[in-house]
Amino acid sequence: METKELAQQWLDAKQREREANAERIKIEEQIVAALGKRDEGAQSHKVEGFKITVTGKVTRKMDWDKWELVKDQIPEQLRPVKLKPELDEKGVKYLQANEPEVYRLLPITVTPAKTGVDITAEGE
Repeated sequence: METKELAQQWLDAKQREREANAERIKIEEQIVAALGKRDEGAQSHKVEGFKITVTGKVTRKMDWDKWELVKDQIPEQLRPVKLKPELDEKGVKYLQANEPEVYRLLPITVTPAKTGVDITAEGE
């Protein structure tokens, strides 16, 4: 099969995927309208051979500049904040390219990730 045909098949599949996703979201909205939802947390319903779980969710975001102003007023054991280490990809790549002896000391595992493909029709 020619690459051109594969490219068109990929575009067609992506369009079907978007349409299916939009249809699923519309159905989910109808289910929520019919069964209701909690502001936060899951609620299960048994409906004629189906178990339907509707989960309400909220998003919480901290204003980190303001947090710095108030954090000392909150006892340390009550602070709802986690600090977690995060790998600095640019730093790792720099060490690999420029400081190989330091890079070799890092206890990291490197594995290939999924290769991405993006296609657009010319003129779009």
